[in-house]
Amino acid sequence: MQRSSVDSLLRTSQAYCQQVCDKQTLEYGIAFYSERFPRVAEANQFREVWIDDPARIPEAFDEAEAWFAERELRCRRWAPAGGQASDEVMTYLADRGFALRTYRTMMLTQWVDMPFDGEVRILPARAMRAAFRTTLEHMPGLVSPQEREQAVLAMEERLDDPPYDMFVALQQNKPVGCCALYQVGDVARVMDLTVADGAVGDQIADGLLAHVLGLARRLAIKHVYTQVPVENAERHVLFARVGFVADGELIEFERGAE
Repeated sequence: MQRSSVDSLLRTSQAYCQQVCDKQTLEYGIAFYSERFPRVAEANQFREVWIDDPARIPEAFDEAEAWFAERELRCRRWAPAGGQASDEVMTYLADRGFALRTYRTMMLTQWVDMPFDGEVRILPARAMRAAFRTTLEHMPGLVSPQEREQAVLAMEERLDDPPYDMFVALQQNKPVGCCALYQVGDVARVMDLTVADGAVGDQIADGLLAHVLGLARRLAIKHVYTQVPVENAERHVLFARVGFVADGELIEFERGAE
């Protein structure tokens, strides 16, 4: 059965969040939360939010805010359910410090044989934890030192989850990037692709993608997806070059830095 990249990415996002946090179903969505990582958005968010009547948006917002506040936490991200109308939600959340994030969802439609640069070594992050930590210094969107430290700890914890295969790229023995293949049932997702500032971006990214897609191919995974910020045209071209095609859009709302 043909499946959409939107539905598959929503499914993998739930599983990805649960790697480092707990969840609780509320009336309008699912609260994902973690007392260990209070500043990490993936670990403290309101997902699969469905509001059938725009008049109920304030009620849904107050429900989530109160629920997190009772645990001395802050809801840092809203992720509407697939098909949820978003205009009224966007306006309401924007007035309360949330910014819209739009992602292009992409589906792998063909296996592309990619040349591999021998100067780039790709190694499992589980065996290269210090190098992996170094690559995380280049992850975008981490503002405060506390947020960065918690995000790094959460990412390191993910390495112990068997479905999450993270790899580190080394160039002249220097960590210059990372990328993961994450499996949920018969679906896999290419994610957490990061290239160090000053590195030869295409060369590093190509090597990482060749490696993770080679793994997906050896595992005979039929459905492989990724998501890219719509404003990142270079990243969209990169994934298109290795066999992905755009298949839809996802939106989330991110709370601003405190």
